[in-house]
Amino acid sequence: MKKRISDIPKSDRPREKLQQKGAAALSDLELLAVLLGSGTKKHDVMTLANNILKVIDQSGGTADVNALQQIEGVGSAKAALITAALEFARRRIRPEGTKISSPAEVLPSTFVI
Repeated sequence: MKKRISDIPKSDRPREKLQQKGAAALSDLELLAVLLGSGTKKHDVMTLANNILKVIDQSGGTADVNALQQIEGVGSAKAALITAALEFARRRIRPEGTKISSPAEVLPSTFVI
């Protein structure tokens, strides 16, 4: 049986949880569900997000549009959205050419030895 977002208590729904607690409070599955926005007639958004997450994990985080489109319920628009989000995150986390110039850039200043 399909579990619809409306079946989840409001405070536990991914979008509402993000608004109330911030993105850091969401699991990877919930973050992906927020990006997807909705599921399909056959698959609710959480199931679809779970299937996509499996493919992303199996590919080492480099799933491409074609691999994502092999998932039932993922068309070109959702595949493009997820691929773009992965690339955007990769670029923001490790921009090309970034160099470490001080120990503080490796360890946060709150870290105590």
